[in-house]
Amino acid sequence: MRYKLILFLSVVISLNCFAFWEWTPQTGKWLNPKYAVQGTPKEQFEFAEQLRKEGNTGGALLEHEKLVKHYPDSEYASSSCFIAGEIYRSRGENKRAFDSYQRIVDKYPSSPLLMETINRQADIAEEEIAKGSGWLVLKERKIERGEMLATVIENHPYAEDTYKRAMDLGKFYLENKEYKKAKETFSNIIMKSASSSVLAEAQFYLIKTEFLAIPEVSTDIKQYDGVRKKIETYLSLYRDSVYIDEIIKIKNKLMEREAKKYNEIASHYEKSGKWESAKYYYSILAENYPDTNYGKDAHKKLSGNN
Repeated sequence: MRYKLILFLSVVISLNCFAFWEWTPQTGKWLNPKYAVQGTPKEQFEFAEQLRKEGNTGGALLEHEKLVKHYPDSEYASSSCFIAGEIYRSRGENKRAFDSYQRIVDKYPSSPLLMETINRQADIAEEEIAKGSGWLVLKERKIERGEMLATVIENHPYAEDTYKRAMDLGKFYLENKEYKKAKETFSNIIMKSASSSVLAEAQFYLIKTEFLAIPEVSTDIKQYDGVRKKIETYLSLYRDSVYIDEIIKIKNKLMEREAKKYNEIASHYEKSGKWESAKYYYSILAENYPDTNYGKDAHKKLSGNN
């Protein structure tokens, strides 16, 4: 009985195995239809498209991917990449769609589908950026979203809306505290743009980035100098900018922070009984930061010790 059971199971297993393979007299070989391709790129493309027309998008995707793999140099390869991207996107798989379109940019730059491909990528990147950056979103996912838009800009650096996309990318990095990347993005816009409105916006966000990048616990006063100089330049060049009020707020925060550092130094000397040294720093506060809380307190101390 035991041997009969073993024989039965062996037959069942072998039948299941052969169910996935077909004998082809043309080649004289057993072939698995899952991995088989049509004889020509044209036949493969038409077969894939027929499946798509029948509503079998999964099968169509598989066949288009097989075309790209087995006939990468054919005239149909770029179209198959594009269609694969369309299918992925219809499924909501934006990353896979984006990567499928990117194959056209990388491998088939002379394809007539190139510009449409970049437009599709731009739509995906902007859609991903617009999803926001809540704390529930993994850091890797946030980085991936930024990289998509950066790739679109790189693929078509001279597009009419390149500056808008670059600005969105910089703001995205800023929102996610990727200060180095944000600074590079805004600085690049400033170097390349000749538009006054674009420059005013990019300069504002560069100042904001550099200010936020300074740790509040930093004791290095020099870190604030560069930002303060940029603010003064901005106020003289872009008096009518829509960002003036925000620039002034940043300036006030900067002055308050900077004054705090001087106050800490002055307080240290005062507590150590070194009044002359403390007086020097309190004088700096009273003269250079009169509108800050620390400047006002310093003025009172100096007045009371005269």
